[in-house]
Amino acid sequence: KLRTCGQHLLCPFCAAIRASRAIQRYVERIDQVLHENRKLKPVLITLTVKNGSDLAERSEHLMKSFRKLLERRRDYEKKGRGFNEFCKVQGAMYSYENTFNEKTGEWHPHIHMFALVDQWIDQQEFSEYWHSITGDSMVVDVRRAKKEKGHGYSKAAAEVCKYALKFGDLSVEKTWEAFKVLKGKRLTGSFGLLWGVKIPDTMTDDMPEGDLPYLEMLYKFAYGKKSYYDLAATRNVEPQQADRMRSEEEGTNDRHDRSRAVVEAMPAEVRTVAGGAPLRRPQQGRKKQHWRIPPQTRVRVRQRIRKWDGYLYNIDLFPYVEHRLLAFIEG
Repeated sequence: KLRTCGQHLLCPFCAAIRASRAIQRYVERIDQVLHENRKLKPVLITLTVKNGSDLAERSEHLMKSFRKLLERRRDYEKKGRGFNEFCKVQGAMYSYENTFNEKTGEWHPHIHMFALVDQWIDQQEFSEYWHSITGDSMVVDVRRAKKEKGHGYSKAAAEVCKYALKFGDLSVEKTWEAFKVLKGKRLTGSFGLLWGVKIPDTMTDDMPEGDLPYLEMLYKFAYGKKSYYDLAATRNVEPQQADRMRSEEEGTNDRHDRSRAVVEAMPAEVRTVAGGAPLRRPQQGRKKQHWRIPPQTRVRVRQRIRKWDGYLYNIDLFPYVEHRLLAFIEG
């Protein structure tokens, strides 16, 4: 019964679920590859570019520089020319991260990477080579990834996916600004021996069949300078009660489906009443009329819309909320 928006660039709850799934799948692949190639060495690599106030320009500069680095590695593997320290990487997973410095007012885009190398990378040479590509940054960090007892390389993989776990570090306004710039862009990836890992699109786990008790958890969104989801209530649901709730939901859906099917099966001339008005499908619940909304709520909504420069209408997450907001303004 989990319902999520699936917008991991905006929603920290969905971002955490996505990150945990990615960590789980990549750790399985890493253990498999290291078991088959025991001479490989796991390392963590960080690539940066110079900070700037324009997130779109800085992030695009970082992406182009990294693509050029990947292309030169690919040329060496296929044609055997243009060797550099990055060619020692046999496989890696990576992600883009963007942080904001409130004091300087500048964005700091960088790349986190978990890589498997056949030889240790010379950080000084790699730093100089990275500067020849970017033209503005020599900051490169290469360190050995540590394996923890009982957890393997899950912590190291979490360092790569932490872009999805650090939404609390950005204010709501900066999160929205980053979303407008980065939406639709590929912010994670892999290549080499770690390429081809499939991350499930669904947010729920595959549950085994049978009568299992489940936990009902209600999260409340706390709006503020650093917004977050707060666990408001938790309730244990017995298997019999869960089955009854599911049967009631299925019965309600069946009734709506039957009524919809009856209306659609009617001929066109039967679907209209004597006055000529078409028959309408039964509404699910009664909506509150816009004129019954308190004036204070309307004023607050108008102020928030002005604050967000009207971009709220471009969000596809909340069509119901958008409809209600339009009703407030028209009222």
